[in-house]
Amino acid sequence: MSEKTPSIEALEKKIRELEEENEILSDFAGLSSEWFWEQDASFRFVRFWGMLTEKLQRKQSLFIGKRRWEMPIQGLTDEEIQAHIDCYEQHLPFRDFEYEVPGNDGAIQHYSVSGKPAYDREGNFTGYRGVGRNLTLLHNAQKAVRASQQQLSQILQGSPIATFVIDKEHKVTHWNKACEALTGVPANEAIGRDDSWRGFYAESRPTMADLVVDNAPVAKIREYYDYHFAVSSLISGACEAEDLFPNIGPSGHWLHFNASPLLDTEGNTVGAIETLQDITDRVKAQQAEKDHHLKLKRAHEELQSTLQQLVEAKKLAGLGRLVSGVAHELNSPLGNILLGLTTAQNNLEEIQQSFECKNLSQSQLSQYLETAAESIVLMDHNLNRSINLINRFKELSSDTKTKITSNFSLQEVALGVFGAYQHRCAERQIDLVTAVPSNLMICSNEEALEQILVSLLENSLNHAQLGEGSRIELTVTNVKSGIEIGFSDNGKGMNEKAKEHAFDPFFSSKMGHGTSGLGLYRVYNLVSVVLGGSINLYNNEPGLLVKITLPDLSSV
Repeated sequence: MSEKTPSIEALEKKIRELEEENEILSDFAGLSSEWFWEQDASFRFVRFWGMLTEKLQRKQSLFIGKRRWEMPIQGLTDEEIQAHIDCYEQHLPFRDFEYEVPGNDGAIQHYSVSGKPAYDREGNFTGYRGVGRNLTLLHNAQKAVRASQQQLSQILQGSPIATFVIDKEHKVTHWNKACEALTGVPANEAIGRDDSWRGFYAESRPTMADLVVDNAPVAKIREYYDYHFAVSSLISGACEAEDLFPNIGPSGHWLHFNASPLLDTEGNTVGAIETLQDITDRVKAQQAEKDHHLKLKRAHEELQSTLQQLVEAKKLAGLGRLVSGVAHELNSPLGNILLGLTTAQNNLEEIQQSFECKNLSQSQLSQYLETAAESIVLMDHNLNRSINLINRFKELSSDTKTKITSNFSLQEVALGVFGAYQHRCAERQIDLVTAVPSNLMICSNEEALEQILVSLLENSLNHAQLGEGSRIELTVTNVKSGIEIGFSDNGKGMNEKAKEHAFDPFFSSKMGHGTSGLGLYRVYNLVSVVLGGSINLYNNEPGLLVKITLPDLSSV
C-alpha cells in the first residue's frame, strides 16, 4: 500500500469524525429558529430539514417538487414575483425575500427566505440552498403595535381633555384637538418643536411636562409653581397643580394640569404627557360660594346677636315665671303651715288660760287635743310639700354631675320603671306597652335614664288627660349612632305654643295646681347634658310623641 493511500483505520476514523460533525450540525440545526431548504437545478424543492413541521405551519409534502412561485404565495405584486424568478434564472443569491402563504388552518403565514446557488465540483449549477424563517408572530406583533398606536392616537385626539406629549428632547409629538381649542395653537405649529410653552405663557419657561422629563427636583418645580403644586401619590415622578393662565382666552383661564413621565422597558424617562382641564367655572363658582358664605356669616352673626337678645328676654320671662310659680307653690304650703301654727297657738292660749283658772274641763281638753293633732298633720303635709319642691330645685343643679356610665339592659330598666307605675295606671285603665329588644345592651347612665322615664310617665299622667282606654307606649330601636327612644301617649297632646316652651324651666300648663314646670326641663337637661343626646316633641294625632336619640358610649 502506498504511503499516500490512507489506511482503512484512518478512513474509518475520518468517517466517524464526519458523522460526529454532521450530528452536531444536525443538533444545532434542530435547535435553530430557522429551517433549511434545498432546490434542484429546476428550482423545485427537494427537501427541508433542521426544524419541526410547525415552524412552516404547512405540510412539507405541499412544497416538495414545486417551485416557490408555484405555491399560493400572497402579499407580492406580479412585478415582485417576476423579479424573484429573474434572480433564480440568473443564478443570483438573494436575502430576506418575504412573502405570505396560507397555513394549514387557513391563517396567513409570513415567511422570510434567503438562498444562494449551488454548484458541483465541475462548476455545474445544481440548484439552490437556503434558510427560512416564519415571521408570522413578528408581523402579528408589529400589526398589534401599529393598531395599538393608532388606537391610542385616536383616543388622545378624541379626548375632550387638552393633552400634549413631548419626547426626551422636549419636542412635541402629540397635540390633540382639545389642546388646539384651549391654546389656539394648531397641532401642525406645535408638533416637532421644543417650545410647548408658547401655548400657555407669554415668555419662555418650562412647562410641567418639561420639568418631569428632566426629573427636576421639588425645589426646582417650586421655583415656577411655588407651593401650588403636589407630587402625585399614585404615579412616581408625576406632578399636578392648579393655576391661572392669564394669556389663554380674553380674560385668562384657571387650569388643573398634571404631567406624568413616559418610561421605556428599562424604566428610563423617554418623554412626558401633560393634561390640562379648564376649571374656570369651578373656581368662579367657589369664589361666588365664598362670597356668599361671607354674606351668610355676617347675616348669621347679626342673627346670633338678635337671638342672644331674645334669649336674654326669654330668660327674664322664665325668671318671671319662676318667681311667680315658686312664690305661688311655696305660698300655699307655707300659708297652711302658718295657719296651723296660728290655730295651735290660739288653742294653746285658751287651754292654758282655762288651766290657770282651774276650770279646764275634760271635753275642752279632748277638743284641744283633736284640733292640735289635725294642725300637726296639716303642717307636716305642707312642710313635706315645701321640702319636696325645694328638693326638685336642688335636683336640677345636680343633673350635670350625674355622669357615671355602665353597661346595662335597656329592657330591664324600662320594665322596672313601668312596673312601678303598673298599679297606678291600672286604676285609671291606662295600658302600658313596652317594645324594647331583650338583647339590647347599652353603655350609658342607668340612673339618668330611669329618671327620664319616670319624668315622662309623670308628665303623661299629670298633663295628657288620660282615661279609660288610653295608652302609653315605649319603643327602642338601634340607629347608626346609638339608640332611639320613642315615648308616646294618645292623650290631648300639646299645642304649638306649649311645645315651643315645653323645655323652658318652670313652664307648666298647670302652674299653681301642684306642678312646678320642671319635669320636661329636667328631662331636657338629663338627655342633652348628662347623656349627650337630643330630644324632640311631635304631635302624635292624638297625643304626643317624645323622640330621644342617645349615643352608645361603648363605641366611643
